[in-house]
Amino acid sequence: MKKTTLILSICTVLFLALTSAALQTEEICDAKGLKNKTKEKLDPYKYDSGKLTKVTYKVKAQNKETEVPVFIGEKYRMVFNTEALTKNVVISVYSKDKETKDRKALWTSKDQPAGTKVFYFEPAKRAMKYFVDYEIPAVSDSAFINKQECVVFMLGYK
Repeated sequence: MKKTTLILSICTVLFLALTSAALQTEEICDAKGLKNKTKEKLDPYKYDSGKLTKVTYKVKAQNKETEVPVFIGEKYRMVFNTEALTKNVVISVYSKDKETKDRKALWTSKDQPAGTKVFYFEPAKRAMKYFVDYEIPAVSDSAFINKQECVVFMLGYK
C-alpha cells in the first residue's frame, strides 16, 4: 500500500512539473499563433522547418546561434517573426558558425526599416548550412532582467 502511494505521489509531482513547464512556454508568447502567422508568410514557399527560440534578457548582452541545414539545389526563404519581442534583438544569417574566422554575414535585420516585426531572407548563394545568430541586448531595467520572450523562425523551399 505504501509503495503505491509513493509511486502515485511521484507521478503527481512529475505531472505537475511538466504541466508547469508547458504553461510557462505558453506564457512567454503565443507560440501557436506566432507560428501560424509566420507560416503564412512563407507563401509561395513550402514549409520545411521552424524553431521557436526563447530569449531571456540579462544584464550582459548575449548571442544565441542556430544551425540551419539545407539541401543544395533548392531555393529557400527564411522568415523571422519578432512580434513577441519588446527589445531590439538583432538577427543575422552567416555562412559559417561563430567559431569560424572567415565566416561571412549574408543578411541582418539591422538593415531593415525600423518597426519591422517580420523579416524575410532569401539566400542567393546555395549552401549546405546557414547559421542564424540572435544578438540579445543587455538590459539594466530590473523589470526586464530574466524576462523571457520568443522569436519564431521558419524555413520554406521551392
